[in-house]
Amino acid sequence: MAPSLRTLFLIIATAVLAGCASSGPRYQTAYHYEPPVTAEGRACLEKCGQQMEACQQRCTADYQACLKRIEPQAEERYGEALKRYEAELDRYRWELERYQLDQLLSWRAPFWYGPGFYRPWPGPYYPFYFPPVPPTKPSRDEEFNRLRREQCGVECGCQPIYDACFLACGGKRIVEERCIANCPEEK
Repeated sequence: MAPSLRTLFLIIATAVLAGCASSGPRYQTAYHYEPPVTAEGRACLEKCGQQMEACQQRCTADYQACLKRIEPQAEERYGEALKRYEAELDRYRWELERYQLDQLLSWRAPFWYGPGFYRPWPGPYYPFYFPPVPPTKPSRDEEFNRLRREQCGVECGCQPIYDACFLACGGKRIVEERCIANCPEEK
């Protein structure tokens, strides 16, 4: 590579890396609630709190029911995963034996190729592949957690209902954005 081309490449690479390193500021949204000042508004707000509590209790009950419902599915998936693991383990053992045999025979490899075998490098012959990687044993907890995320990790939607009730009672919701990383300097 020519020196000028190499220099140009280094300048471009440095500029790209500098652009990636200097990401913009990150913000976080926070909400502040100001309750209504009238007695009617505060009474209305108590109803909102009761609705929120009922929604959260229903949500917790639904979540517990979902956990009980997925237990048999998790056991079934875990059993299937164990069967796949056993098959992968058998294949791993077979590949490991083959690899070890190739390693053992590689010391005699030049004699197996007949007369006139030419090897341009000194020392023993090494195969151009690596030993096999053992399979990972499945976990019952991993299967259960995967199902839990897929089927039970649904947001109940209690907060938007509460917010609408809060605002209907005369309360105020103030949105505030705060910089939490790479903040611009204040002047």
